[in-house]
Amino acid sequence: MTLLSINAGSSSLKVAVFDDAQPDEPRASLSVENIESFDDATKQVAQWLHAEQSVEPSDVQAIGYRIVHGGNRFADATIIDNDVVEYLQTITPLAPNHMPSTLACIQAFTRAYTEATHVGCFDTSFFHDVPDTAKVLPISKKLQDEIGMRRFGFHGLSYESLLDNFSRNEGPSAARGRVIMAHLGSGASVSACVDGKPRDMSMGFTPVSGIMMSSRSGDLEPGVVTYLQQEKNMSPKEVSELFSHNSGLLGVSGTTADMYTLLHSQESPDVALALELFCDKVRKQIAAFTSVLGGVDSIIFSGGIGERSAEIRARICSNLSFMGVDIDDTRNQANERLISSDASIVGVHVVPAQEDLAIIRHTQALLQKGAS
Repeated sequence: MTLLSINAGSSSLKVAVFDDAQPDEPRASLSVENIESFDDATKQVAQWLHAEQSVEPSDVQAIGYRIVHGGNRFADATIIDNDVVEYLQTITPLAPNHMPSTLACIQAFTRAYTEATHVGCFDTSFFHDVPDTAKVLPISKKLQDEIGMRRFGFHGLSYESLLDNFSRNEGPSAARGRVIMAHLGSGASVSACVDGKPRDMSMGFTPVSGIMMSSRSGDLEPGVVTYLQQEKNMSPKEVSELFSHNSGLLGVSGTTADMYTLLHSQESPDVALALELFCDKVRKQIAAFTSVLGGVDSIIFSGGIGERSAEIRARICSNLSFMGVDIDDTRNQANERLISSDASIVGVHVVPAQEDLAIIRHTQALLQKGAS
């Protein structure tokens, strides 16, 4: 039987095809861009499966979906039904840039694949049981308890796949050590783990929080929000648009959110500042999480920027020698898996994120649980 993993963006869709007997590697993948309707995208996927993979709708046993937010309710993957969809609709304000497209995708695929089991896999589940010091916001605890506010954390499926990959390649002992992972892409975050479990994370209440990103601001002084609203008469919607879509690398550089373009435009002072600010934010977060863990054994870079940009990795690590970090320039430029030098106390690695593998493992586990 065939399993599908689905990762929906606002106007894009990534599909990976797995055989249930070989779930460790997708046999094929498809990216659908510039989506106007997820019903139309679903038809494109079905046509591609039929023509290129000889897969019919009845052959699809299960479909696993990446869902950015599970709220307080979901600590694990779950089978999607009407009740789950209704709950996700209620927490859409917590992830307004992600949830609408995800829900539209789920509704389109459940209509098209009625015989398949549909499974929701949540980015927040990985961080569900972090310590209270990482979970609780520094505002009224009574208010948080009343309305279910907390720091949730995101990119959990990516981090889960990184730890699994790290365990299989560098060994279980390395994966259980003090590990700091930096998922650096359009969305960017850092997490701290020990004994294979998360202890803290840069993203908190929403995916806009944490370190500076491509077009998201990351953490800001609260006074910035009230000043813009009270003194500049910006509406909540305008403030949200600013922090989510016109900040970060794009906002500071004034040109683009694309890291490749920025790296080739550093003669502009604002571009140079944007890049230095980005590296500085990530570097500070790594150093802060080292204190949370009481030291660090391994640093892992992942995501589009983390996996591809040797310059950004080198700049982030440049002032971390006091922690025992030493980068080997040749290894780094070659994008090798281990980019730290032999003399480095801390191992620095480049590991690809494989969210689709994490999704399929959760999906298979639910299927097996239902069959037992």
